[in-house]
Amino acid sequence: MNARAMAGWLIALDVDGTLLRSDGTVSSRTVDCLAAARARGATLSLATGRDWFAVEDLLARLTAVDYALCVNGIEVFTRTGEELYAASLDVELAREVVRMLREALPGVLIGAGFAGELVAEPGIAEAMPPGAGDAVVTVADVAEVIGPGVRDLVVSHHELAQDLDRFHALCVDALPIDGIDVAFTGLPMIEIVPPGAGKHAGLAWLSSHLGIDPERVLAFGDGLNDVSMLRWAGIGVAMGDAPELVRAAADHVTGASDEDGLAVWLERHLSGEGAETPSPLSGRRGPRPWRRGWWPAPRR
Repeated sequence: MNARAMAGWLIALDVDGTLLRSDGTVSSRTVDCLAAARARGATLSLATGRDWFAVEDLLARLTAVDYALCVNGIEVFTRTGEELYAASLDVELAREVVRMLREALPGVLIGAGFAGELVAEPGIAEAMPPGAGDAVVTVADVAEVIGPGVRDLVVSHHELAQDLDRFHALCVDALPIDGIDVAFTGLPMIEIVPPGAGKHAGLAWLSSHLGIDPERVLAFGDGLNDVSMLRWAGIGVAMGDAPELVRAAADHVTGASDEDGLAVWLERHLSGEGAETPSPLSGRRGPRPWRRGWWPAPRR
């Protein structure tokens, strides 16, 4: 991939820990680099665990970004807030999940995502990244507000969140039912999502919607919720401070977000220095498990 070849590519950008620095800011260098990629013909999209209202202000600064995959790919929006695609949980199933989690894991706090916003019990907002918690609507009991259009559930626990692998395993054991997946969020929380959901699924839908082949998708990420996206994309780039599992899922590793690693990688390729980059299709990852054609139709 080089500067001349950037036209016709879709670039997917994780937000926290990738696009944003650890203090929640985005550098002018990164903003300028994204604008340069857009000027060379690339289409840019956020790919985040945040809901729409937690990225709306960020998009005001990132004028080069055209789309936003929110709630880990469950929702896809244009930069103006038009919802193009969404997956949902069955309402009665979501209520049953809440009941089962509370019975099996006393002390859990639960939030529910609805059409661009997160409604959650006290304590959930504090687990969000800088700036994202401001958009959370706090309620005493999330079970009372679950209704049609619930997209996902997020689960937090003061003690269990210190060991996410164990927390994830406990949630899986507590929910021996069909119709859901138990996933990592990229935050100290666990997420309950529709089957097959993930950043890879939202990115697959968007690339098909735009008529862009998966081999021409470039994805950047740093968290466990980015693993499926990094594996699915034609080129996956992990941040330098990402966990080993995330770095192993990628084709390339760049610097950390606080070192403007995303900008460093793109600048190298915008300048033509990365023209020798080999195609990942002949590399170690092998065939991708997620291909075009299986995802739901867009919302109208």
